[in-house]
Amino acid sequence: MKVLFIRPGADIPLVPPPMGLIYLASCLRQAGNHQARIVDGRLLELTPEQIIARGEDFDPDVIGITGLTMEGPDAHRLAALAKQRWPKRPVLLGGPYPTSQPDKAISDTNVDVCFLGEAEENFITWVKAQENGGSLDNVPAVTFRRNGSVVQTAHGGFIEDLDSIPIPAWDLLELDKYFEKKFLKYRTMNPHQKRSRAVPIVSSRGCPYRCSYCHNLFGKKLRKRSVENVLGEMEMLVKDFNIQELEFIDDIFNLDIPRSKEIFQGVIDRKLDLTFAFPNGLRSDSFDEELLAIMKRAGAYRLVFAVETGSPRIQKAIHKNLDLEKARRNIALADKMGFFLGGFFIMGFPDETEEEIWQTIDFACKSKLHTANFFILTPFPNTEVWEQALRAGMPVDANFQHYYQVSINLSKVSSERLEKLRLKATAKFYLRPLRIIRFMTRVPHFFKRSFEMFMIFTLTMTGKWKK
Repeated sequence: MKVLFIRPGADIPLVPPPMGLIYLASCLRQAGNHQARIVDGRLLELTPEQIIARGEDFDPDVIGITGLTMEGPDAHRLAALAKQRWPKRPVLLGGPYPTSQPDKAISDTNVDVCFLGEAEENFITWVKAQENGGSLDNVPAVTFRRNGSVVQTAHGGFIEDLDSIPIPAWDLLELDKYFEKKFLKYRTMNPHQKRSRAVPIVSSRGCPYRCSYCHNLFGKKLRKRSVENVLGEMEMLVKDFNIQELEFIDDIFNLDIPRSKEIFQGVIDRKLDLTFAFPNGLRSDSFDEELLAIMKRAGAYRLVFAVETGSPRIQKAIHKNLDLEKARRNIALADKMGFFLGGFFIMGFPDETEEEIWQTIDFACKSKLHTANFFILTPFPNTEVWEQALRAGMPVDANFQHYYQVSINLSKVSSERLEKLRLKATAKFYLRPLRIIRFMTRVPHFFKRSFEMFMIFTLTMTGKWKK
C-alpha cells in the first residue's frame, strides 16, 4: 500500500516538521511492505493544487491529510481535490481538527474516514482491515459513513508502551528545508533558537491536569518513553542528520522530575553535542535546583513557563492550580542560573474581572521572565470553556484568526477593553529599559534578530500578527 501524507499549505508562521505524519509513516513501514510519501504544504508554501500534483508520480492508494482546528477549510479543499484526482482511493483526515469536531469533519463526502486523537495503532488497524477486507467497526476511534449515517467507533484507549512506536521517519522529510531561515517564518516553536539544525522531540504524551481551556488529544494520564529510548533517538538524530538542537514539545516535560534528571544526565554522560529549548510551556512549580543544574550542564538554555493567570481564584477555576509563589521562586532561580525565560499568559477567562487580569499583568511584569506572550482566551471545541460558551448561548465558532483578539468573551470585561488590556500588558512588560537590557544580554543572536523581533512586537501591539 502506498500512502500520501499531506500537511496543508496554510498561512501559519510556525513551520516545524509534522511530527504526527512522520510517526504514522514510520508505523506504516514497520507494519509491512508499504510506502509513504510526505508533502508538507506549509513548509513548501504550496497551493492545494500544487500539493496534489506532488503525488502524481507516486500514484497513492490512500491519501491522508492532517489538520489543526484552524486548518479545517484547507483540509477540506485538499480532500475535494484528492477525491477529484483519485476518485476510488480512500481519503483520510486526522489531527486536532477532526478530533475536536468529528461530526463537522466527516460531513464532507470527500472524506471517507476521520481518525480521532492518537492514531498510530488505529491507523495500522485500518490498513490491515483494508488489506484483509475487515470491518471498520473494529478500528478504534474513527468516524465514517455507512448507508448515509455517520458511525463513530469506541475509543479503545491510548498507547501505554510508547517505546513500541518506532522512531519517526525523519528520512521522508526534506529536512534541510526546515533549517532555512525566512523572515517572520519559524522552523521551530522557539523563535530564539540558538543553533540552526533544530528539530522537535516528544518524550511523553498526556497530561494529568484538567485545564478548562486545553485539548485532550493524548488523554489525562502521563505516558512516558523510556529514558534509553529517548536518548537513542537523540543519538540517531545527531549521527544520521547532524542535528544540533532539540526542542521538547511534550505537553509537560517536567512532571516526573527524577526522569527529567535521568534524561539530561544521559546527555551529559554520552557527550551529546546538543542544545535544548522548551517552548511548549513547562510547569513552573515542578522544578528543583538540581534539575535546573543538570539541564544547564547538558545544554538547555530556553525555558518557557505556562503560567496563564496570576489570579489564585482563576487558577482554581480553570483547574490549573499552579502554586504561584513557587512558580515565582523557580523563575527567579532559573534566571539566576542563566536560562533565557519566557512565559505564557491568557486573559478573558470565564467571569474574570479586570482586577484579576491586572494580577496576571503584575505577575508577568514583576517576574524575571525575559519574554511574555499575552493571549486572549479562545474556546476550542470539546474543551470545558467551549461548553461554558455553549451554555451561555454564545455564537461559538472555531474558525478564529489569532489569539490576540476576542472571538468569544466569557469574562466580565468588555471585548474592547479586553483587547486594550492585552496591548497594555505587552507594552508594560517590554517597554522597560532593564527588561530590554536583560533580553539583549540573554537571547542568542539578538542583534541578528532585533529587527524581526521589532516587527513581531509591532504587529502584536496592533493585533495584526496571526498565529
